[in-house]
Amino acid sequence: MKNVFAVGGSVIKTAYEEIKTVAHQGKINVLIHNGASIFHDFQRSTETLDSHSHPLNKLIENYEVNRATSELVWNWIKTGKTPKQSLTDICQRQNIPVFLFTALGTDFWQMFNKEWDVAANKAMVNFYNLVNIMKENSFHFISMGSAVIHPEIFIKALATAKPTYPFRADVVDFLDMYRPRTRVAIYGKYYKMEFKEYLNKIINDEITIGLF
Repeated sequence: MKNVFAVGGSVIKTAYEEIKTVAHQGKINVLIHNGASIFHDFQRSTETLDSHSHPLNKLIENYEVNRATSELVWNWIKTGKTPKQSLTDICQRQNIPVFLFTALGTDFWQMFNKEWDVAANKAMVNFYNLVNIMKENSFHFISMGSAVIHPEIFIKALATAKPTYPFRADVVDFLDMYRPRTRVAIYGKYYKMEFKEYLNKIINDEITIGLF
């Protein structure tokens, strides 16, 4: 049985300590990032900011403020090395697979390296690893805070895997959105709530993850 957590940037921004606690508790068996979540994971682990990220108007004036964290993301893509005590680091130290799916041209970190083919090839390997997980295990897929990338990856991997083992797929978000509902939550439940609330319920065993 695999608990697959697919998280977006808003999860890292608003429920960072909670998602790390869930990882420490061993309740995450596979972690999936989108391009925003891995960036903010490394940013929050290494930078001291007034908020969870630099404001958009500052980035438009000078996106170089994102260079240091962007280089950490590219280094992870190429070597697997993580900033200490990031969510990614916690998972990798527990031998939890960490996958990354993003759209090319949509994340600031992509602007600091032209080797987009390296990121694309890593995503291809990650995709078929996810397919194999769906084929070879029962799984509970939990999509948190990604309205496009994670639902689209999920349904394509599901169509490729054609799982024969029991599975469940839930969505957690503070808004009710089309893709998560029609591609993911049709196989489970849509929790319309804040990420902190949901994760605290997992931490306190008020919500049971897995097949139930």
